[in-house]
Amino acid sequence: MKEISKRSSLSEIEKYLKKELNIFSFDEQIHNIDVPGEGNMNVVLRVETNKKSFILKQSRPYVNKYPNIKNSEKRIIVEDQFYELIIKSEIQKFFPKKIDFIKKDLILLIEDLGQCRDMSYLYSSKNINLDHFNSLIYILESIHKTKVNSFPSNSSLKELNHEHIFVLPFQKNDFQLDDIQSGLKKLSTYITNDSNINDVVKRIGDMYLKVGNTLLHGDYYPGSWMEKDDSLYVIDPEFSHLGFKEFDLGVMAAHLTMITESEDYLNKIIKAYSENIDKSIFYKVSGIEIIRRIIGLAQLPLDMSLNAKEKLLNIAKKMILS
Repeated sequence: MKEISKRSSLSEIEKYLKKELNIFSFDEQIHNIDVPGEGNMNVVLRVETNKKSFILKQSRPYVNKYPNIKNSEKRIIVEDQFYELIIKSEIQKFFPKKIDFIKKDLILLIEDLGQCRDMSYLYSSKNINLDHFNSLIYILESIHKTKVNSFPSNSSLKELNHEHIFVLPFQKNDFQLDDIQSGLKKLSTYITNDSNINDVVKRIGDMYLKVGNTLLHGDYYPGSWMEKDDSLYVIDPEFSHLGFKEFDLGVMAAHLTMITESEDYLNKIIKAYSENIDKSIFYKVSGIEIIRRIIGLAQLPLDMSLNAKEKLLNIAKKMILS
């Protein structure tokens, strides 16, 4: 497999892409390569030529941000298959367009959306634009309604995600939470010492690992939502799999709950989403996601007091035990 990285020379990447693809004109040259954002899972590069720019993504047999964490390099095939499924759908306009996929080298080329910003700023603004909310519900519902004959299991990435969502935050661990915020470690014992919570979390985690019949985005939170002028986009469907729709919905609800420090968006999502959902599972997933983001390893830019986090943990506990 040919590995492409920021350390590769412009001429080396240009020669490789010209050889493998038919997207370069005879007088086209690469002018610049940079990293468009923090790619946790894969190598992600913006390639700029004298004619155009595009995004190059390549997976490795490990997590790009944490090379000591092994994972199947074939996960990029999942993202490619997701784009193939939506390529002719009405929601294509909300996603970067697929340009090409070099399967032998596990390289995906997609449209460069330009100077977007991800919507992690919502954690500071404490609110979400109503139009954006409605668009995000529409996109998610459309993904869930997509007809799928077959889809990769994405089992290696699901197993990694399962460990960080359903296992590590709920067991007694050595996370240095007080380095994040003084008193957070003690606050975490409120969750890790509760066997009733752990029993429910294990059950939902077992559901997550099973193959379902609904196409999911798999990581539907502000880090995957992009904003450019008045347009909204969704990126990074690498965690996509066939599962249960309450997972995507619960994750979305959890982040809107943390953003607003209120439970209001639980009912707003239920009302806005036109299909029937299992409210109990929806609440439980939402509570689990809140907890793992507050006392787990996947921390968010949450600028809030310890009391505010305690309030959110109480809301999450109520959701899980509902």
